[in-house]
Order: sequence, then C-alpha cells, then structure tokens
Amino acid sequence: MNNELKRRQIPDFFGNSLSSVESWEKYKSTLLSLILDEEYGKAEGLPTPTIKIEEQGINFAGKAKWESIYFTFENEKGSHTVKTDLILPISDKAVPVFLEIGFNREIPNKYFPTEEIIDNGFGVFYFCYEDATSDDGDFNNGLCALLPNGGIEYGKIALWSYMASICMDYLETRDEVDSKSVAIIGHSRLGKTALLTSALDSRFVLTCVNNSGCCGASLSRGKIDKNENITSITDVFPFWFKKSFMQYRDNESILPFDQHMLLSLVAPRNVIIGGAYEDFWADNEGQFLSAYLASPVWALYGKNGLVGANSLPKMGDMLLDGSVGFYLRSGKHFLSRYDWNVYMKKFKEILK
Repeated sequence: MNNELKRRQIPDFFGNSLSSVESWEKYKSTLLSLILDEEYGKAEGLPTPTIKIEEQGINFAGKAKWESIYFTFENEKGSHTVKTDLILPISDKAVPVFLEIGFNREIPNKYFPTEEIIDNGFGVFYFCYEDATSDDGDFNNGLCALLPNGGIEYGKIALWSYMASICMDYLETRDEVDSKSVAIIGHSRLGKTALLTSALDSRFVLTCVNNSGCCGASLSRGKIDKNENITSITDVFPFWFKKSFMQYRDNESILPFDQHMLLSLVAPRNVIIGGAYEDFWADNEGQFLSAYLASPVWALYGKNGLVGANSLPKMGDMLLDGSVGFYLRSGKHFLSRYDWNVYMKKFKEILK
C-alpha cells in the first residue's frame, strides 16, 4: 500500500488543518469553495418550488404507501417540474429513508429493489436525475433553463445535487419520515452526485457512494491505462463539470486537491464506498486509498475512519467497522441487491 501511495504522489493537502477540530472546521469552508470553484460549481439562484402530491395508494403487496410528488420551479424565465416518488412502509413510527438519485423513471427498476428495501423497514425517496436536467451539453432545459446564463457556470452534477437537497428539504416536512435518519445513495455518475451532495449538505447520516470512480471517490492522481482519468471523462462528459476543470486534463499534478479531500468533508458522518472487482474503469485502488487518506479527519472527532486497511483491496474485502467503509464485491459496474443489502445493514447499525 505504501508503494502505491508513493507511486501516486499525493501531496499533503491537509497541512495544519488536522491539528484540532477547530482548525479543521475553519478550513472546511475554504476547501469546499476550492473544490466547487475548480471542479463542480454550485447551483444557486433557483426559485422555491411549489409542491403537488399525487396519491398512488397502498402498493407493494400492501406493505407501503406510495406518493408521487411534483416540484414545480417557476420564475421569469419559465417553469419546470421534477417528479419524485416517496414510498414509505406502513408503520406507526417515523421511518428512516434512503434518498436515491436514480437513472430510471420506472419504479421498481433494476437498480431499485423496492420490496426488499421496504421489508428492511426503510422508505425511499426517489427521483430520476434527468428529470432535473438532461445528461448532455444542453443547458437550455430543465432546471438549467431557469438559471442565469442557463447555469453554464455549473456542471450538471451540481444541478442534480441541488435537486437532491431540495428533496431533503421536503423530507423534513413529513411527520412519517425520521428526517434525522436519511441516507443518500447514488451509483456511478450519481455516486459522484451523492458524494458532492453530502459534502454540501450535512443532514445525511449515511452516504452510499456506489462505483463512483473518477471525479467521485477515486483519487485523480496515479491512474493507469485501464482507469478512467480526467482527460477521458471530460472527453465524453465535459458538461458534468465547470469549464475551469479542463485545465487539469493530462495535468492532474497541478490539482490543488484530490478526491479524498471531497470525501473528508463528509466527516464525522458515515460514508461507504462500494467497489466492484471487474470495474477497472472506476479504479478500485484509488477509491480505497481515498478512504484511507481521508480517515484522519474522522479521528479528530473521536471516530474510527477506515478500519482494517492494511493492504490494497482484494475481492471480497468488507471493511465496514468504521465510520468510513469500503468493500469490493465480485462482478461489474452495477448497483445490485448485494450493494443495497450492504448499505441497509450499515444503516441499521447506525440507527441502533
């Protein structure tokens, strides 16, 4: 592991900020501003949405209440409505909820085992990311169309993240929801979105970052040919990021941070990074090392970060005893029932 860290040449970006909780808390806002300014941007200036609820009745074998909730944003530039779905198990107590940023509009779907989640006592608040704004270079649709200059100074990840926090705002208004017990979950590009959202919004008690890879949980420095890097990701998806991020193409060594610094902003709350053994593009070693390098921040708060990190990850590793978790399952790039069960098990432990 030390040889891999040496090869990647990760600078010490923490400096004196880890001398105390006070020094870290003081540094956090500067660090977050730096990451937003250089990589993602931050969506601001959208109108407060109006909300309409459409009852879908008791569903899923009679085990849950399902509502479709429509958020309509409107200003002088026009209006846009984002459909979301809230599914809560029938209970006489306020329930913990997963907020999922998803790829599909249909429920259930291949990434979303609804009944399994309900049977474990969790609700789900779900929205399809492209209902917020499209996953392409068009900044004239969805929420982007309502922003000054079409929101072109932000990347699309920032817009999807913005919608996730709007959903969190809404969950706080629902008595049936334990709004102090909300986890956020996303896969791949939406794993990146979930991580950014949790760095910006401290209301999530658990952040589930599934196969997020480059510009998510994985370190940017030290990539090899089979790993996605800043150049390859911005060749295809430049609109996910601020234009200023392009200066780091083939030039990662001048980045004034690396992705473990984004991860560190989640402390002292819980985060799990899920990896898949055959997902070489996501750079599992880079995701693992990011968790390892961020862990000293949790120690400041008297918590364990990544526990059991003695060597580079192997298939089947399950390091979940600390507030920073990492596991590496078999298989490919996917948000599977296996992943959901890992996240649900940890969520239950947190709630004890």
